[in-house]
Amino acid sequence: MYILKRLLFNKLFLSGFLIISGLFVVSLLYFFFFNDRIPTTSLLYDSQGKPLPAPYSYKNFPPFGTDNFGRDLFIVILVGAKYTIAAALLITFLRVFPSVWIGLFIHFFLQKIEKPLKSMADALNYFPMTLLAFLLLNGILISEVGMYMVDGALVSGPEPLPYWSRILFYILIFALLFVPTNSILIANEVKTIYKKEFIESSRTLGATNWRIVNKHIKPFLVPQLAIIFLRDFIHTLILMSHLAVLGLFIGGYTRRGDLFGYTKQLSNSNEWAGLLGMWWEYLWTSYPWISFMPILFICLLILSAKGMMEGLTKVLVAVDSTREPVQKQNEIEYSKGDHPFERVQLRAARPAQEMDCKRG
Repeated sequence: MYILKRLLFNKLFLSGFLIISGLFVVSLLYFFFFNDRIPTTSLLYDSQGKPLPAPYSYKNFPPFGTDNFGRDLFIVILVGAKYTIAAALLITFLRVFPSVWIGLFIHFFLQKIEKPLKSMADALNYFPMTLLAFLLLNGILISEVGMYMVDGALVSGPEPLPYWSRILFYILIFALLFVPTNSILIANEVKTIYKKEFIESSRTLGATNWRIVNKHIKPFLVPQLAIIFLRDFIHTLILMSHLAVLGLFIGGYTRRGDLFGYTKQLSNSNEWAGLLGMWWEYLWTSYPWISFMPILFICLLILSAKGMMEGLTKVLVAVDSTREPVQKQNEIEYSKGDHPFERVQLRAARPAQEMDCKRG
């Protein structure tokens, strides 16, 4: 609770949290009130009554202009905000939550093979995760039936999966790819915390592993997990953008004719990474605002999460610095005239007969 109170007064954390939560809430409210309806623009005319060529820029159709399908870019971005944030949060949660339990299991029960597991996880980091995810998802996230030539005959490919099945496979495969590396990372964090003196004392007194985890490791591990979660959230957004540029969208796509007469891919969910993949080619045309908008808002999410992570790190450092170290018991000090021991003079014992005579 003390850390949460400090976070409420941290400008970096608070601003990042308000931006992400504000975008999500506004997008959710638009869904409840307008059912994600995206209006298309009608033809615009100049001052002389001549029609203006579409798509329209932010100058002719504020605030963001229109896309190559004639849709209002502001509404498209607003509709896709909740899907982008929710998908990134869910993928990040599935990356971190199972890794906590696997990391604890590795530390307490698999210490003998911890080094080989770490070597395998490190080797996995050298392979480009974007390429690995693309190879695994490319055959699953097909959105249309493909046609192939087999022995001179035209054969249709497999049917695409249902909409929600594609979303489920995308999230699960994307998340599970990073569980091994996160598990080793959390196992190393637990190992560092486990070396503290008070945990050694608790083990000596007979505490069980569950009590050590719940009472001693948990207060130190939870703040580190929050930092790992924010870092993985940023990483997830970047990889979602990479996959979208390669043509893999959350929920797939449909084909539709645009204003230029070309059949283009249209993201089914309008999440921002998919919009970036759809409009990437317009970055080098005379319509750069179309591809610039998803780039701008994805960067805004990344910077907001980065601000939250920096703010949380500063608060944790401040909390650690204000903790008073355990002081040793003060030694007894004596003045120059005092002595720690008092000399006692012993008298020789008198004979028993002499003592009896005196009593008589």
